[in-house]
Formats: sequence, structure tokens, C-alpha cells
Amino acid sequence: MDFAVWCSYKYLNGGPGATAGLYINKKHFGKSAGLKGWFGSKDESQFLMNHDFHQDKDANGFLLGTHSLLAMAPLEGALNIFNEAGMDRIREKSLRLTEYLMYLIDRKLSRYGYAIGNPREEHRRGGHVSLEHEEAYRISLALRDHHVIPDYREPNVLRLAPVALYNTYEEVYKLVEILEFIVSKKVYENYDLERVTVL
Repeated sequence: MDFAVWCSYKYLNGGPGATAGLYINKKHFGKSAGLKGWFGSKDESQFLMNHDFHQDKDANGFLLGTHSLLAMAPLEGALNIFNEAGMDRIREKSLRLTEYLMYLIDRKLSRYGYAIGNPREEHRRGGHVSLEHEEAYRISLALRDHHVIPDYREPNVLRLAPVALYNTYEEVYKLVEILEFIVSKKVYENYDLERVTVL
């Protein structure tokens, strides 16, 4: 992998505006940053206030500005929990939760027009299941009224993310029951097709 960028607002509990993460493969160290920020300067020249940008040679050279302490504070607690549980164990449970969700979709939901749109192979799958349905937008609105918060993506995708640290297999089963209810009883028809918000 050459580059990766990720958020910390969801799984790391950082909240809106939280610090993002950046990975840059070592083979790209020394390349000029597209956006040059004060924090990307070499440590030895950062406070010299030169008019020239002396970019740090590694991934630090792509940093922009001073991190918000209020946005970073929640990350320490979240990362402590991740360290205590261990990433291997978290990943294993995540795979089992998404595997169980896909199994239930195949067994209980496919007859209602639901389909899985993500890779099924463990090495190609992350912590989401991309559930496809022609009424995905209105189903996403109905899910919210049933206290389930999915991500909706055009044109027909519900991103479902059972989180290993705090979601249970029972909650996954209940989610599938709600999804079945919404379509079998046509509850989604109570919602407007007009896109009115970011979901």
C-alpha cells in the first residue's frame, strides 16, 4: 500500500472534527506535500519562522497544523481500550460479526430483494457489510426510527457496521429482524423518496 487516510470520529470515539490518520509508504518519504503546513516542518526549523518551508522527510512532513487537544483527548481512552483488547482479537470478532450478518442476510433477507455488495473473503472484507436494496434510502430512514443508524450510500447501499468492541451477536440478529420487518410490511413506503439529508 502506498497511502491510506482514515478517520477517528466513529470507531475511536473522536466525534466530529476529530483528528484523522495518515499512512505514507517509506518509498514516498521526501516527496513534496500538496498542502504545506507549519506542523510539517522539520523539528529543528519549525520555530525559526523562515519564509521557506523545510518539510520533514517522513510522514510528519504531511502534517498541517497544531492538533486540537479537545479533539485528541477522547482518542487516548479509546486507544487504551483497543490496546487492552488487542487488535487481533478485535479483528477476529469483527470478522465473525460480519460473517454472521452476511449469513443471516442470505438466509432471511435475500427473498425480500436484499443483496450483499461487499467481498465475502475475510482478507478482502473490512468491518462493514454493504447491504444493497432498491429501496435502500427509505429503508435507511425507517432504520433510524427503529434506533439503528446505518450509513446510506447512493444509489442503493446501506453500510452496516457491527462494532466488535460493543455490538453483540444478538444485536446483529435483531437488526436482521428489523430489516425483514421494514420490507415485509412495506414500512419504508411511509418515507419520502426525496433526499433531504446526508445519511
